[in-house]
Amino acid sequence: MLSRFWTWLFRSQTLQFLLIVLLIVLAVAFVAVLVSKSLEACVLESLGLEEDAKYEALKFLGISMGGVLIALQALMSYKRAKAMEDTAKSQADAVLKTEQGQQQDRLKNAIEHLGHEKDSVRLGGAYELFHLAQDTNELRQTVFDILCAHIRRTTGEEKYRETHKSKPSEEVQSLLTLLFVQEHEVFKGLHINLQGIWLNGADLKGARLEEAVLTAAHLQEAELSQAHLQGAKLEKAHLQGASLNQAYLQGAFLLRTRLQGASLFMAGLQGTFLGETCLQGTDLSEAHLQGAYLNTPYLQDAILYNTDMRGACCKEPLFLPFAQRMRGAIGEETDLSTVIFSGGLSQKNVDDLVKGLSDEKAEELRRDLEDHIGQPPNNELPGHNAITGSYTEEEAEQWIAKYEEAIPEVPRNNS
Repeated sequence: MLSRFWTWLFRSQTLQFLLIVLLIVLAVAFVAVLVSKSLEACVLESLGLEEDAKYEALKFLGISMGGVLIALQALMSYKRAKAMEDTAKSQADAVLKTEQGQQQDRLKNAIEHLGHEKDSVRLGGAYELFHLAQDTNELRQTVFDILCAHIRRTTGEEKYRETHKSKPSEEVQSLLTLLFVQEHEVFKGLHINLQGIWLNGADLKGARLEEAVLTAAHLQEAELSQAHLQGAKLEKAHLQGASLNQAYLQGAFLLRTRLQGASLFMAGLQGTFLGETCLQGTDLSEAHLQGAYLNTPYLQDAILYNTDMRGACCKEPLFLPFAQRMRGAIGEETDLSTVIFSGGLSQKNVDDLVKGLSDEKAEELRRDLEDHIGQPPNNELPGHNAITGSYTEEEAEQWIAKYEEAIPEVPRNNS
């Protein structure tokens, strides 16, 4: 309370008035001592001085007036500085409001262009939004959400899917390249929602899609080599015939994902959740599945040359963080008891599995799976090419470090 009182007093006109009054009183007393004996006696008495202490009185009054003048000057300086600060703040607020108004105008205009009937105008609107995100950190997630929603809406239209069954439109491909390949740093760490998107045949080589929501996405025969999909949600996604060579899928969620006929050569799948995943005819040569969660994945006729499956098993609890999952499986032996390596297929199963593949790849997969039709399901690992056993703590820490480098543990937006 006392500090508030002094703050109020210092900022108000009251203090200035009191200082001026005090200065006048001191000046009058000083003059009185000089010109009148009777007044001199009154001043000396009020100051508690002897009758012959005129010099001391004048000295005291002079010093007091000097102190009051200094205080008055300091007060005036403070008020001038405060006035300048208030002016600067008002100007800054005005500039901020102007900038915010301009940003809102840019956002509004870009969204209007994004809804235009011509694809060239829509693409221009998308680039306007992109540049707005570059200029304004506060609008990055908003802009990114708008652009992702635009891609989802565009590719979700029936007419678009009929026209672009196996390859995205130039507009959509340009946006994918801009957002996730060329300028991905602008949107680094933001929530990516591409759920249910139609991107068959899309070129996403090296794309940055860490923790992206790609549930039920259509990515048949898409180019995803070296793509960063750590922690991505790919539940029920369609990736038949896709190229995922050297892709980073550590900790990804692949429940009932369709990957038949895909290529995962040297792909990183450590700690990946593979539940009822279709991997028939998939090339997993030299892929890394250490610590992967295997809950009835289907690998009939999959290529497992030098595939590292150490510590892969079906005993880990669901949805554990990547680091906890990898550390929890240190020293654990490979358990492939729920994996279907051969048999267990009907003709109807095969017909369903080749859907979404090009004619050439569909025919190739159909031939590869013929021997599995009508045969009982088999859990035995074929041949001796895959690597089984357990991995070490040192290896686990290396994988965890790489994962956390790609996905830092910072506050993130949730889906």
